[in-house]
Amino acid sequence: MADPIHDLGQQLAHAPVAAEAHAAPETAAQPPQDGPPPPDAGDPGPQPGEIWPDCPVRALGVNGDLYFYLDRLGQMRIVKKHEGQTMMSLFQDRIELLCRHYPAYARGDGQTIIQGKFNQMQASTAMMTACAERGLFNPDGTVRGVGAWKDDDGRLIYHCGKVLLTAEGERPPDDIDGKIYPAYPPIPAPAPPDSKGDPAPDIIAMLSTWSWQRPDSDPMLSLGMICVLILCGALDWRPAYWLTGDKASGKSTFQDFIAWLLGGDKGMVKSTDATKSGITSRLGHSSLPVLLDELEPGDEGSSKERDIILLARVASSGGQWVRGSADQKGASGNVYSAFLFSSILIPGSMGPQDRSRLIILNLDTLPADAPKPAMDARTWRARGARLKRILIDRWPTWEERLSLWRVALAEAGLGGRNGDNYATTLAMADMALSEALPTPDTLQGWAAKIAKAARRDTDEIGSDAEDMIQHLLGQPYDVYRRGEMFTVAHWIMAAAALPSAPRELIRTGDSGLTEIDDQERRDAAKRANEKLAKAGLRVKGAGDTAELFIANKPLPGLCKLFEHSRWANGVWSQSSRRVPEAHPVEQPLTLAGQRVRGVYIPLRSIGGLLAFPMDRAPVVHAPMGDMPSTPKDFEDYI
Repeated sequence: MADPIHDLGQQLAHAPVAAEAHAAPETAAQPPQDGPPPPDAGDPGPQPGEIWPDCPVRALGVNGDLYFYLDRLGQMRIVKKHEGQTMMSLFQDRIELLCRHYPAYARGDGQTIIQGKFNQMQASTAMMTACAERGLFNPDGTVRGVGAWKDDDGRLIYHCGKVLLTAEGERPPDDIDGKIYPAYPPIPAPAPPDSKGDPAPDIIAMLSTWSWQRPDSDPMLSLGMICVLILCGALDWRPAYWLTGDKASGKSTFQDFIAWLLGGDKGMVKSTDATKSGITSRLGHSSLPVLLDELEPGDEGSSKERDIILLARVASSGGQWVRGSADQKGASGNVYSAFLFSSILIPGSMGPQDRSRLIILNLDTLPADAPKPAMDARTWRARGARLKRILIDRWPTWEERLSLWRVALAEAGLGGRNGDNYATTLAMADMALSEALPTPDTLQGWAAKIAKAARRDTDEIGSDAEDMIQHLLGQPYDVYRRGEMFTVAHWIMAAAALPSAPRELIRTGDSGLTEIDDQERRDAAKRANEKLAKAGLRVKGAGDTAELFIANKPLPGLCKLFEHSRWANGVWSQSSRRVPEAHPVEQPLTLAGQRVRGVYIPLRSIGGLLAFPMDRAPVVHAPMGDMPSTPKDFEDYI
């Protein structure tokens, strides 16, 4: 056995020197300089949702087999297959970053990097993983394109395409409060903050050159309309506007003038032959205004105009449209645009829900010798840009300003949707004209003027219940008697023994030379009720206290009267319950042998039935016993 001490001496003799003991270990071979960067010990690596730190392409999320990204230029892109050229198109002019982070190696040695190529599998895996980490994504209601918007705190964001104008200043397209503002081709921007000149007086002066039916108020409303078109996406309520007038009234010139103020074709969607799908495709996720000229009533079977009007109705509150698609998944989107229509005639197929969203601007025909206004497109584009800048700068006053106008109009008797329409329009015009909030005198003066004019429009708007009643009354019933055509309204008049009832329904072969006595009227009322019962109708009582019964059950005669209308197939029963003072029957009635339920509607709630017809001369009758009292609106004729 060897001596341990001797062995220890040998070990000490051959011990390494201090420099050798502390020498750095042999380093591994370094990768080529054009390969991926060496890992940084302090770098935590990609965060969830990142392709890599500071990657110019941002993952937004995934929805089914679709992956959403913001590309190198900030555009939103939808990718289904992560092919090489598709990924390269996302990185645009930074494709070398793909090659650097996901290098492709030559086959065989696995170390030689192929210049200008990247590993598609690794790149696509990283990109799809980042989208999955971001979660499910739905662009509807999340992505905001060019135009005006409002953030969660009510502050204005104006998306110019390549830059966002915010309360804090300019910033590149980005996400704000969970909303994505991708980059888009630029739209006409507002004038610089230091631009001089107030364009509103010049715009009002030019608007006053048209021949308005309400020259004292329509130029002001038109200015407000222009401002609504500019900032429509930031508003909670967007009225629709309809410019109407005969030929040679200047409608197309007016549309051109508005288009210049909006900055030209890139600042709006404009067409003279549009469809709903064409408009939604052009709008995309933007909030640009829509100008449609020559939207005349179409053929009876056409739905083109109706579909566009429906889209404007949806847009008034930022609602969602939905349509089918080839893949059976459907297509949808939200609309935040304000609409300006113009035509000679307004389609009559609009229901009250559409008419209540409209402000109608009527033009008279211009005089034959009226000179064409001198309008320079460049001048008005510049004024439109300054107007846009003024509205953006004064936006912080919007909510208070709108509230003042809404209260003033309500005090003048104009509320509901019509109040919202005019309050929004007048508040916008006021914001363009004055930096200060309106004075009480200004509010009261304009509110009284507008409310008086708007009430006339409101009377024409009517309601669904009123439209249903008018449709029913106008239907021919028992079409001809002695060569005369009679309507449901005529039979109701006879059944209620009204003085306005046609004499031919009271006395057969009447010559009109002798008076009709009370017994004849009672007999005629009975015959008329028997006739009406076959159509699910009946009159109870007589004179101005009479009530009309309308059955709920879809009886054949009643179905015939509502055929091809929006109240067909029993829908009339919903509208009949909405007529003022209508009340359901307590027990079913028997009409023509059928037990039915329904509602009673006082004739005084049906406009026109108690009035004397204008196409007949009043006949003075002597007092007739116990006949019902004369209606109040007939007393003037006696």
